[in-house]
Amino acid sequence: MATDGTKPGGNPRQALGRALAARDGDIMEYCRRKYLSDLYLAALEPTARSDAELDPVWTVTSIATHAIAQWLETGARADAAVRSQIASLGDIAARQRSRLVAPGRATHLSLRRRLARAGTHGGDQPDLVAGQPGGPQPTATRPSLSVAMLTKLNFWWSNRTCAVLAEEAARLGTPGALLAEAQAMVVRSSHASIVDMATRFDAELESLHGRLATLALEDPLTGLANRLVLTDRLERALSRQARTGSTLALVFVDVDDFKVVNDVYGHAAGDALLVEIAGRLQAGVRPGDVVARLGGDEFLLLLEDLVSPVAEMEGRAERLRAAIARPIAVGGETLAVTVSVGVALVLLPGHRSDEVLARADAAMYVAKRAGRDRVAMVELDESPQATHFATASGMHRALERHELRLYYQPVYEARTGAAAGFEALLRWEHPDYGTISPGDFVPIAEKSGLMVSIGEWVLEEACRQAVVWAGPLGHTPRMAVNVSARQLDDRDFVRRVARVLERTGMPAERLTLEITETILLIEDAEHVAVLSKLKELGVLLSIDDFGTGYSSLAYLRRLPVDQLKVDRAFVEDVTEHGDTRVLGAVVRLAHDLGLEVVAEGVETAAELAVVRRLDCDVLQGFLLGRPVPAWQLEVSEAPSWPDLESHEAPTVEGLATTTGH
Repeated sequence: MATDGTKPGGNPRQALGRALAARDGDIMEYCRRKYLSDLYLAALEPTARSDAELDPVWTVTSIATHAIAQWLETGARADAAVRSQIASLGDIAARQRSRLVAPGRATHLSLRRRLARAGTHGGDQPDLVAGQPGGPQPTATRPSLSVAMLTKLNFWWSNRTCAVLAEEAARLGTPGALLAEAQAMVVRSSHASIVDMATRFDAELESLHGRLATLALEDPLTGLANRLVLTDRLERALSRQARTGSTLALVFVDVDDFKVVNDVYGHAAGDALLVEIAGRLQAGVRPGDVVARLGGDEFLLLLEDLVSPVAEMEGRAERLRAAIARPIAVGGETLAVTVSVGVALVLLPGHRSDEVLARADAAMYVAKRAGRDRVAMVELDESPQATHFATASGMHRALERHELRLYYQPVYEARTGAAAGFEALLRWEHPDYGTISPGDFVPIAEKSGLMVSIGEWVLEEACRQAVVWAGPLGHTPRMAVNVSARQLDDRDFVRRVARVLERTGMPAERLTLEITETILLIEDAEHVAVLSKLKELGVLLSIDDFGTGYSSLAYLRRLPVDQLKVDRAFVEDVTEHGDTRVLGAVVRLAHDLGLEVVAEGVETAAELAVVRRLDCDVLQGFLLGRPVPAWQLEVSEAPSWPDLESHEAPTVEGLATTTGH
């Protein structure tokens, strides 16, 4: 719709120009009706139709009409700015087309609602796809433009403008030669505009496609690789590992408390912070390593060809954490930001990319649960069990999904039959695999580093339950909780126990921490120091599975323990072979050292008789009570298990109603 022509020829030209300008609204209304009618939108109610007048199409139509009117009045051609405005419909059309690759269902619903208000049932029209000929468009008043639509608009404008010129020329008595000249100018302008718009359409669409190709591979905020690229590179790296035997690591970085930054300083500051963190991560890796933004405040790093994998990644991950911990200036504020870092170290081939990603995520989650601003590392081996649970089951999210449960098994005083308390036993109620025993998943949790956070949850849940039972019992029952090797190695373990006691109100002397003998047999001075600090808190310490280590008993004198739990194998051996010397000696030694003896795994009446005769202090086993959820235990004030001498196995309800001290 650009203009071209000769100099003005006097008053007839000026009069015709002013008349054309006055009819601008008529021309625009005509084009608008044709536009909407062509898109099956002619039935729209007046208020909906008025929205269409805001479309850039009508602004451009008006500009083109006034350009012809100005040429008639002054002889001045449309300048470059005007021609660019008219041609800009090509840019708009290209951008709309790029957005309409996959329209959503809301597009169709919006169109149907508008048609329904106008008295047309949306169901009467075929369910067409936007972008196809005749299909519904993304909104009722701003449909998709195309080169074909731009051509139609130009012809509608040209035809109507020529008709208006003819009407006004007849009214004004304009010479026929002038009318022909003006109409020829309109046609030439329309043709020129079609070419300009199509050229701009092609150029803009090509540019947009280039930008979309970049966005498909690049995070738009940070410029890092996106998840698609990272996954592809990880799969390639795992394939190379299968051929060469090289090692690689996937590092999962999550910004601690990022939501606080957005809430306090605004999303613009949050974006600036992410950009700075991305730069620091990029600066901390080698050429060829991949740094990607997974989304939100999560980043992934892929590092290959590690020479000394464990030591190298420990150093690198710690340096990355420290680099981000340096103060960051954002929007005039200096922020102190920390990250939780999880490292999945792939030492052996045979792992899938989704498994490696899940394990890196799990390690990061461990660092997060351990207090944030930490690094946690997991080594991937060829264990099919580890792969099964880490990927298919999502063990690292079991706590969040409330899939972990505690079962409680009662224990009894051997001499009186009074209830001595409970032992809390962990179970995993998996939505797909059902109840999973600790023997199947605890070793994996230990290896992945999850046992610290899981163990703290078990400790707090068991203490809370003991305090709840204190109400009907009149006192807090003893509660035994197992402690893993990873927990004992945790530098904050003693403080964690102290905080749990404080939060729950559990008396320290009513809590027994059970530690497996195999852990204590390792000569570790730090373990002894941890046990001493736990004793200072007032909790009781028990050696679980005693006798499985088959080593010297001299270490019992060095450890500040209160109780021995004799392994079931000893109890079973006595009843099978009739030899009570070993078990009897263990009981006497423990008593000489001032230790309480628990016989666990009592499953038959014969075993019950033997352990009582050998003077064991506390009894536990399926004969006396199986582990059950807390809701199945109706704890009341019944003083003891009444029929101990008969050796009859009680019901769960019977056990649940006993008390003790």
